[in-house]
Amino acid sequence: MATRNIPDEELARIRQGVSLVRLIEASGVALEKRGAREWVGNCPFHDDSAQALKVSEETNTWACPECMEGGDVVAWVMQRDHVGHRHAVELLREGVVAGAPTPASPIKATPTRKLPAPVQLEADDQALLRQVIDYYHATLKAAPEAQKYLEARGLIHGELIDRFKLGYANRTLGLRLPEKNRKAGAEVRERLSKLGILREWSGHEHFNGALVVPIMDERGIITQVYGRKITDNLRKGTELHLHLPGPPRGVWNVQGVAASGGEIILCKSLIDAMSFGVRAT
Repeated sequence: MATRNIPDEELARIRQGVSLVRLIEASGVALEKRGAREWVGNCPFHDDSAQALKVSEETNTWACPECMEGGDVVAWVMQRDHVGHRHAVELLREGVVAGAPTPASPIKATPTRKLPAPVQLEADDQALLRQVIDYYHATLKAAPEAQKYLEARGLIHGELIDRFKLGYANRTLGLRLPEKNRKAGAEVRERLSKLGILREWSGHEHFNGALVVPIMDERGIITQVYGRKITDNLRKGTELHLHLPGPPRGVWNVQGVAASGGEIILCKSLIDAMSFGVRAT
């Protein structure tokens, strides 16, 4: 089971592992202890001088009956930074803390992104594509759901994952780009759309929910990217296999072909080829 495409175990780890009291205090809100494990403070989401904010250290939750808001650490970041659920989880995962809003300085509808951008606008197309692949590679290593898929396919092998730069796209790339209403954000999104990483009509990640496998030539140049959805429980008509736009290009594992000694085994898919290679070792 998962909530909003985030594995339940990942949400549980964040909800239990991040101290809400410390998070709220780090946001600039002073808390006073009342009782054994209860805290109170002035709610930053409305004009409050009566300490309407209640925080339970036992359940790691908060509530404000005045503004009818409350929840866990994820809900706090969502309300504090005016971001969506996925973005809030990423902020907590990265340990990013921002100042709390006040009535005199309300939450903006489009806040500045606080997560570090994994791509550089000044990079050429190949470097930009490689930066995306590096980001997906790092994402896979921190994504239990992607690792479970690799394990189910017999591919949970560190050397294989690193050697072929396997990655995972989980809708977090866009959260780390500059805002699209800014020049830098608009430009990088346009370039990523032309490369096929983002879809032109929606701006969403083309490989969302997919294992990502770059196809490189003998010089290490990325000529194509393959994506395979890690779940088969998809809406009707959803493509299970994805590629960058344009005709197929390149040969996967060209180094393996060069070292084959004249004997080459062709497989139907990249997943099959990787599985075959693991079984052969």
